[in-house]
Amino acid sequence: MKFEYQHTPDFGQPLRQRLGNYPRIPDLSWDFFRWLGSWLSVLFIRTQFRLTVEGQLPQAKRLAIVANHQSHLDTATLLAALPFVHRKNSVVLAAEDYFFRSAPKAMAASLLCQAVAFDRLHWTAVRAWYQHLKNLEQGWLLFYPSGSRHSTTIQAGLLKILLKEGWQILPARLEGADAAWPSHAPLWRPFRRLKVTFYEPFQGHEIDRLIEKLERELYPHE
Repeated sequence: MKFEYQHTPDFGQPLRQRLGNYPRIPDLSWDFFRWLGSWLSVLFIRTQFRLTVEGQLPQAKRLAIVANHQSHLDTATLLAALPFVHRKNSVVLAAEDYFFRSAPKAMAASLLCQAVAFDRLHWTAVRAWYQHLKNLEQGWLLFYPSGSRHSTTIQAGLLKILLKEGWQILPARLEGADAAWPSHAPLWRPFRRLKVTFYEPFQGHEIDRLIEKLERELYPHE
């Protein structure tokens, strides 16, 4: 038998791009550091804040957790609300233009928050995600359909793909993160209350009904 060495698909890419790729290329070193980083994030939330979790997580091979976006604490809070068995298999869609333009930010986002890069500025990026999600047999995603902490307008592009490919969509509402770390504040404010509420998964295929459900459950006071 002749051994033939082949490069991994991400060989030669800049570090920030390798960290942001999805699906991820298995790598023992980076996988270990992500495991360690996620535990540090959860420990930070559990020791600095009082977290309450309500609702149930469904048993699903392909699940998209869709949340409102308030603060830089949001992702760490949602990860802390997940059991370890689900947390280690989840990825978080993070804005490529903010988190993956430099190696230090990309490392922090990938290792501490399980983040992968999502291009929110170009609609053509949704086509690439269609191929990713179509070919996956299992996986958990976490993302913010507003795309920004400063908006409550739900973007339908990725949601349409998830519905078409049969992913279960689970609304998750965050409360208290905006007070615990306001967008204008340089540091967080410890010992505040954080709350995550998991609602019933969406049943159906109509995008309009899904958006109505998300608006009602994620932004009830808007």
